[in-house]
Amino acid sequence: MKKSIFISITFIFLIAFVGMAASFYLFIIYEKKSSLYSIEKRFDFVSQTLLWQLKTTQNPNKLVKELKSIELESITYPKEAIKILKNSKKIQKRVTPFGQIWLLKYKGSYYIFIQSFGNSLLLKDISQKDTNYTLYIIIFGFIAVLLLFAYIAIIIKLRPLKIIQKELKKFSKGELNLNLDIKGSSEIAEVAQTLKNAIDSLKNIMNSRKLLLRNIMHELKTPITKGRITAEMIDDEKQKQRLINIFERLNSLINELAAIETMDSGIKPDLKLLKTNQLIEEAINLGMFDNSTIEVAYHQNPKIKADYRLLSIAIKNLIENGIKYSLDGKIKIVVFENKIIFINKGNKLKKDFRFYLEPFTKERQNSGFGLGLYLVDAILKLHHFKLSYTHKDDLNTFTIIFN
Repeated sequence: MKKSIFISITFIFLIAFVGMAASFYLFIIYEKKSSLYSIEKRFDFVSQTLLWQLKTTQNPNKLVKELKSIELESITYPKEAIKILKNSKKIQKRVTPFGQIWLLKYKGSYYIFIQSFGNSLLLKDISQKDTNYTLYIIIFGFIAVLLLFAYIAIIIKLRPLKIIQKELKKFSKGELNLNLDIKGSSEIAEVAQTLKNAIDSLKNIMNSRKLLLRNIMHELKTPITKGRITAEMIDDEKQKQRLINIFERLNSLINELAAIETMDSGIKPDLKLLKTNQLIEEAINLGMFDNSTIEVAYHQNPKIKADYRLLSIAIKNLIENGIKYSLDGKIKIVVFENKIIFINKGNKLKKDFRFYLEPFTKERQNSGFGLGLYLVDAILKLHHFKLSYTHKDDLNTFTIIFN
């Protein structure tokens, strides 16, 4: 499956963000566990000595003052003590022969509650508080914003790639008027400029080729026409016909080269909604075929979007090939809603069908210039139609498929 570079970059940044968030979460969990472990160790130390001191002390007030020195503050208000005991979370409990002691947590602070021989004491541990994670959250948010800005900056920097990709798709379809004016001094802008220079050079080469080809065809038309007229004046009928055939073949070649040049020039076909019978009739007129050699059967007569001149040439070439290579000199054309079928009685093609779709390919000597099927295929591709071939029961079948 094709993967976009933009999707890949988005995926990488997403992984980075998730990884950072997971690291932050694990760090918070570790900090909480570490803090709780420290508190529990302190509770163990206090619980081992505090019950004994409560039992043995003669001056409780003095003990309370001593507890302040180790950051334990006595809760003296009964209502406050009851509220804390009622709503606090019991974290740990230790029971000894001298009494019992609890480690409690209430509103982010830790308390030690002692019961010994009927006496109770609630102490607030003022040395320990829940860690304030605000700073960590700010740091995490700052890094997340940096990642977001970095992602946006990279996407903006790579956005010209989308333009280049879009323009190259046009180029692959034969369009040479591309918009590759990408500003800046980045590598992408340099690539775009290099492509633009290459396409400009290609346009110059193609324009020169077109000009040369058109000049050649123009220069050849005059002597061919003169030769054709001169041939008509020859008394020897056999020699006259031979010369006429030669000039006709040359004229046919120039016409086909002109059609190829039109397609290669990048000019879009002049598509109009046409009835199939109009195209077939025009093709028969172009080829000046003997009507007795052609049978046309219309099961439907669909309207198709086509260039009248180009598609008529394609149909004419298929009729011409069908008659030329048939064993009985005849061809049958059958028209359906989505296709035209050309059937002739003849031998199967000796080579793979794709071989005959290349220019100047032919099986027999003196059988043409080998442009017929190449031109047909090129014209059909220009219309987004398809050409197929089958051979069965001594019948060759060529099919133009509209959709």
